[in-house]
Amino acid sequence: MSDGWERRQERTRRDVLDATGALIAEAGVDGLTMRKLAERAGVAVATLYNQFGDRDGVLVAFVSAGLDQLELELDAQPDAGPIDTTRALFDALDDNFAAEPEVWRPIFASLKSGAGSHGMGAVGDRVVAYIESDFDKAAADGLFVVECDVETLARHVFTTRMNRLEKWAHAAIDWDLYRSSSTLGLELILASMLVEPLRSEALTRSGVVR
Repeated sequence: MSDGWERRQERTRRDVLDATGALIAEAGVDGLTMRKLAERAGVAVATLYNQFGDRDGVLVAFVSAGLDQLELELDAQPDAGPIDTTRALFDALDDNFAAEPEVWRPIFASLKSGAGSHGMGAVGDRVVAYIESDFDKAAADGLFVVECDVETLARHVFTTRMNRLEKWAHAAIDWDLYRSSSTLGLELILASMLVEPLRSEALTRSGVVR
C-alpha cells in the first residue's frame, strides 16, 4: 500500500513539473498560476498546495528536479578531476539552458528576489556545495597557490555566474555574450588561485592570453 502511494505521489510530481515547464514556455512565469497548473497536470489545486506550498515552491522544485537529473548525468561520466569538474558543471547547466531558453529565461528573470544563493534558495546552495566540494579536492591536491576559504570562493564563482545569467534572462546581453563573459569571469577567478601550469591554462581559456 505504501509503495503504491509513493509511486502515485512521484507520478503526480512528475506530471506537475512537466506541466510547469510547458506553461512557462507558453506564457512565462507570470502565466504560471496554481489553477492553470492544476488543470494542465490533471490534479486538484489542493494537491499542489499540499506538495509544493505555493508557486515559488513549484518553481524551486522544477529547478531542483533539473539539477537532480544533471547530477545523475555528471555522475555517470568519468571523473573530470578537480577544477575541471566545476567547468563541466557549468557547461552542462548552460547546455540545458540553451536547449530550452523559453523555459529557463523567464525562470531566472524571476529568481533574484528569492532567498538563498542569488534568489535560488536551497537549489543555489546545492550548486555552491557542489563547487565547494570540487574546490576542497583541489586544495587537498595542492592546486591553489595559497590556503583559502573554499566556501567563500565557491559562492563567489556561483554568484558571478548568476549575475551574468540574470543579464541574459533580462535580455541585457545575448547568449553568446553570456557564454563568453561567463568563461572569462570563471577562468580569471581560477587563474588568481591556481598553481602553474594550471594558472596559465586558465588564462588561455579566458581568452585574455593567446
